[in-house]
Amino acid sequence: MNWIMIIGLILLLASILIIMLAVRLLGSLGGEGKARFGGVVLLGPVPIFFGDRSLFSVLLIVAAIFVIAFIIFSLIW
Repeated sequence: MNWIMIIGLILLLASILIIMLAVRLLGSLGGEGKARFGGVVLLGPVPIFFGDRSLFSVLLIVAAIFVIAFIIFSLIW
């Protein structure tokens, strides 16, 4: 394995651990509330949005940042 694959694997495992920790901490807080979810799927430079309509603007900004980063990295390499 080259070093880029190792870094990617480490980042993937770290993100899974962070998500598991966040779910556990938020579950222990208790209380009642409405859960909202949303996501962005990037197919090349084209974003596809799904989820709660109120999160659309936040997801749009996140997708724009990812698309810009994708374009910059593709020009560099």
